[in-house]
Amino acid sequence: MNIPSVSECFSYMNDFGMYAHIREHSLMVARVAEFMYRELAAKGANLPPKELVVAGALLHDIAKSKCLQEGCQHAQTGEEICRDLGYLEVAEMVRYHVNLPGLRPDAYRRNDFSGPELVYYSDKRVKHDSIVMLDERLAYILGKYAKDKPEWEGNIHANFRMCGELEGYLFTRLDFTPADVAARIDRNLFT
Repeated sequence: MNIPSVSECFSYMNDFGMYAHIREHSLMVARVAEFMYRELAAKGANLPPKELVVAGALLHDIAKSKCLQEGCQHAQTGEEICRDLGYLEVAEMVRYHVNLPGLRPDAYRRNDFSGPELVYYSDKRVKHDSIVMLDERLAYILGKYAKDKPEWEGNIHANFRMCGELEGYLFTRLDFTPADVAARIDRNLFT
């Protein structure tokens, strides 16, 4: 398994021209992912390597700046970038950070969570560089992406319903609520 270090992820952010606001968003997503990882690990969860989850969170929007300029799909383009760099497991997290292909309830009941699931959930909890609840992030996504495309509204709602279900599985293992996450994050992590 090939995993970039945090400093290598920062270099890639520079190399691929990540805008400052997207970098700040990615840092906060990584803080949430690292926190969720640490808390789940303390409860005995089966998880991939923490360094992998952190790298996936830091690089989840590696292609966002390029795609804002060129009109491409940033999750797919980011996956290709990570594959080209030789980070196959990170590429999977980048690919699925917008839409997971599905949930794995039997795995969650066994306390088994994947990197793509942690990055997907963490991304949905961060609006710009602030940790928010899923309903606030949903309202933002609807306003930004569905206002001129009503056919997307149903897909966005379905995606957030799935994320809410994942949140339920995550927090049945934890002794705090989703509303407590923002107050528990180390905001100096990765700076």
